[in-house]
Amino acid sequence: MARTNSKEPLIKAARDLFSVKGYDGTGVDEIAESIGMKGPTIYKYFKNKEDLLKAVVDCAEDEYNEGLGATDDLPEKIHTGKALKGYALKSLNFTLENDTAKKMRRLITMEQFRNETLANQTTRHQLIYLLDVYVPIFEKMMERKEMVKGDARIIALEFISPITIMLQLIDREPGKKKEALRTIEKHIDMFLERYEFV
Repeated sequence: MARTNSKEPLIKAARDLFSVKGYDGTGVDEIAESIGMKGPTIYKYFKNKEDLLKAVVDCAEDEYNEGLGATDDLPEKIHTGKALKGYALKSLNFTLENDTAKKMRRLITMEQFRNETLANQTTRHQLIYLLDVYVPIFEKMMERKEMVKGDARIIALEFISPITIMLQLIDREPGKKKEALRTIEKHIDMFLERYEFV
């Protein structure tokens, strides 16, 4: 591959290698060489390997946020159970199909017990980010009397937890994808019925 003067190929190469070999198992020279650079060239763009990891995480976050479309006005756009289900399934599809999302899930799953940055990233993606998306949706829907009132945070946890568990199952056992997706859809339908969405 031809040499490049851009840091983007380094970030992508690091993400790809980290997701297969782990953070500690991947050397800086190996990352650079995978795109036709000499190892020390990385230090022209990044202070150290940890700085490169931060760039990998930041780029993945940007792509994830754009792909999920979780804008500040999202709670204003969702007024029905059908719209909630549509958004949840669209988000899930992005998460399952996007190459960066898949590789980052693999990376954080492997490294969450060895690397503090990736442990924090795991908590963010499996919990905090999802609560930040769904709690305001449920609060707004309750306020507009589009669903039964309750504790929006607990309701959001009840909504996202089975979906997250099924996503992890799909990652571990891709052959169970159809079954897991059916389970997710059934969960969402039961959830909508239980909370009397309009």
